[in-house]
Amino acid sequence: MHEAFQAGKDVGGSVRAVVAQSWRRSGDAGVDPSGHLAPIVMDDREIGDRWSRHPLYPVLPVLRDLLSGATNESAHMLVISDARGVLMWMEGHHRVIEATHDMHFVCGADWSEQGAGTNALGTAIAVDHPVQIFSAEHFNRIVHPWQCSGAPIHDPATGEILGVIDLTGHLRTAHPHTLSLVTAAAGMAEAYLRHDQERRDEMLRQAYLQRIAGAAQPTALVRPTGQVVMAVPGGWLTAAVDDPRPGEQLALADGSVADVEPLDGLDGLVLWRRRAGVRAPAPPTALRLEVLGRRPRILLPGGPLALSGRHAEILTVLALAGRGLTAEELALEVYGESGKPVTLRAEMSRLRRDLGALLRARPYGFAAPITSDLQEAEQLLADGRCAEAIALAAERVLPGSTAPRIVEARDSLEAGLRAAVMERRDPELLAAWCRTAPGQEDEPAATALLGLLGPGDTRIPAARARLARLRSLFAA
Repeated sequence: MHEAFQAGKDVGGSVRAVVAQSWRRSGDAGVDPSGHLAPIVMDDREIGDRWSRHPLYPVLPVLRDLLSGATNESAHMLVISDARGVLMWMEGHHRVIEATHDMHFVCGADWSEQGAGTNALGTAIAVDHPVQIFSAEHFNRIVHPWQCSGAPIHDPATGEILGVIDLTGHLRTAHPHTLSLVTAAAGMAEAYLRHDQERRDEMLRQAYLQRIAGAAQPTALVRPTGQVVMAVPGGWLTAAVDDPRPGEQLALADGSVADVEPLDGLDGLVLWRRRAGVRAPAPPTALRLEVLGRRPRILLPGGPLALSGRHAEILTVLALAGRGLTAEELALEVYGESGKPVTLRAEMSRLRRDLGALLRARPYGFAAPITSDLQEAEQLLADGRCAEAIALAAERVLPGSTAPRIVEARDSLEAGLRAAVMERRDPELLAAWCRTAPGQEDEPAATALLGLLGPGDTRIPAARARLARLRSLFAA
């Protein structure tokens, strides 16, 4: 039947409808049925960042407990993908894992139907229900020795697919009960997420009630998706609102207008229904980004939040831009010309889970004023307060980053500091500069410092040792 379909014959009624429909979609997507390899769209760094912040990451222990028997005893692989079909995590029998490398069944590969053709994981996303695919039911011939069962896991708040849980094994290990097993596992994952959503909603309600204490006008607590969590007085707003944006006004179905405010860094928004001439009380919102050094973080009203390298890059670029950026603009600034807006959007989705409504979309930007230690150092330098600028910028701006906009900001700050120090020829400033991360590798500055130190200065031995070290390094 697979060969007949490839020859252009009608196989309707001869294979399962879910398979025949998937074959058509795979063919329309341009997948080669004779030896197509799923594209690898993410490297290990991106996968690590994405998976550690993915909503299914906390559910992993539950899934492993339920399915460890299938992976260890039945020679299967347990695989979890994101909503696009990109493989995020896998474990299982080592021989099975090794055997699937050649067909790109690895973390970072795109196993959607568009990326790999008919398979349980990608087809489960396409049809939004559990699927089991055997042997030649796969669109691609190189996957014919395998069988897989996949079930989608949904967001309890929105109903959208978060990812797929999949059990894959050799054809000889196929069993119809595998589909029931992954379906049950997906159900358990959704129950876990539902419980966690209820816990987070309770935190939102408490923060919301504290925020509106004493308010005279009607208010409501909504998620960024527009779903209503709570309203005071009860019942005045029940239907979901369309596209609430922090800092803007929102037209409601009854003809009234509401001010939209982010809720203290949480993933919620407060709607303040306006009366004539009345605005919502000004929220105590202030954000500060700290990116000088290897431990970036953002200071939110509720406390500091540690940032991954990629998320720190994105927020720094937005702060430096000083305006909203489209996905295309932001992808170019962060990833360079090879950047893809779809990858950027996925990262922004994860960031919004951490920052809530403080980060807005369309275009991407901050919904509250933000400062950064980088910009403060730049301002200190511009004001001629060189010693303070050096003290603040002792560490490099996100030293591991190669994002074009970050590299530009890092080089600009370091070049400006160095130029100011060398121009002033002040031994105190030069000594401070030579202690910074960029200054420790600056041979001309070390030479200038040694030349400015007077006879008997206790800093001379250290300055000589530094200069000797740098000369030996550059000579090598």
